[in-house]
Amino acid sequence: MTADGRRGLFRPRRRGVVAALGVLLGAAVALNLGMGTVVIPPSEVLGALSDRLGLSLGSPPSSLADSVVWDIRMPRVLLGALGGAAFGVAGAVLQGVFRNRLADPHLLGIGPGASLGGVIGALAGGVEGAIAGGAAGGILTALVVRRLGAARGAVASNFVLMGVALGVVLSAWVGFVVFLSDVARVPPIEFWLLGNLAGSTWSSLGTTLAVAGLGTLGLMAAARTLDLLALGEADARRLGVDVDMATLVLLLVVGAITGAAVGGMGVVVFVGLVVPHVVRRLAGPAHRTVLAGSAVGGAAFVLFADLAARTIAAPTEVPVGLVTAAIGGPFFLWLLRRPEVTR
Repeated sequence: MTADGRRGLFRPRRRGVVAALGVLLGAAVALNLGMGTVVIPPSEVLGALSDRLGLSLGSPPSSLADSVVWDIRMPRVLLGALGGAAFGVAGAVLQGVFRNRLADPHLLGIGPGASLGGVIGALAGGVEGAIAGGAAGGILTALVVRRLGAARGAVASNFVLMGVALGVVLSAWVGFVVFLSDVARVPPIEFWLLGNLAGSTWSSLGTTLAVAGLGTLGLMAAARTLDLLALGEADARRLGVDVDMATLVLLLVVGAITGAAVGGMGVVVFVGLVVPHVVRRLAGPAHRTVLAGSAVGGAAFVLFADLAARTIAAPTEVPVGLVTAAIGGPFFLWLLRRPEVTR
């Protein structure tokens, strides 16, 4: 069978994987809108949604249901989905750029760097400042990570260890700045290191969308470049790729979207590690599918984690990053035991 034939054979499978992830995302959205401290029947959720669109579907919602759905849960769901998509795509791009299956925006220190920038930005300009500062911190840390990844012959696990060490140092500085700051102006330390969607608003969603949304779409358009980079530097150059410039641009955008998402919802770990691996295993290595699947799967992963965070210890809310860490931590340990991943 020819290469074109093989691509044609796997194309329905790739589409099926992305479609299945889309169904999971739809289920996550519906469950998050209806479940919580106040349980809203599905018919009232549908009624609240349709009313804002000028339609008449479902049951007429009570004023409480309408307020909970639109003022509290909808911005939270959309921000969680946006952040999850950004983290998932960022992880897939980092793994492609460095040809390292252990690469993840938080394991490499970009997330903690974004947290530090977000804390400083929050001091200067509230929520919008936190998101802008997070993007700036993510970009600067991505440049540091680029220097760490310059040694192309380094063992994959050693590269990740350097990123983890960088992240620990940056997380310590986050702690210093938070504890020395005005608590009325800066979210608490658990927000920056463990993530939380409880304070989501339409305003924070809009600011995050302006950076993370556009950046994520831009990275998804770079699928062909990532496919060529996966061939190795020499082959990519022969095929016309300016490897240094492509790597720089991709890392800058990864830093920006990771930072904007962290500024809006804090650090939510392991999304960029777990989701691209699962998508790649199910649909193959083509980055067009990996990026699309990582965006949809990352959004679904964060929303299901947030649903668990809101319900497993209700009425107490657990940080969403604890839930993703409980899932991603064992997955990371399993990856470390696979020699083809760590060498």
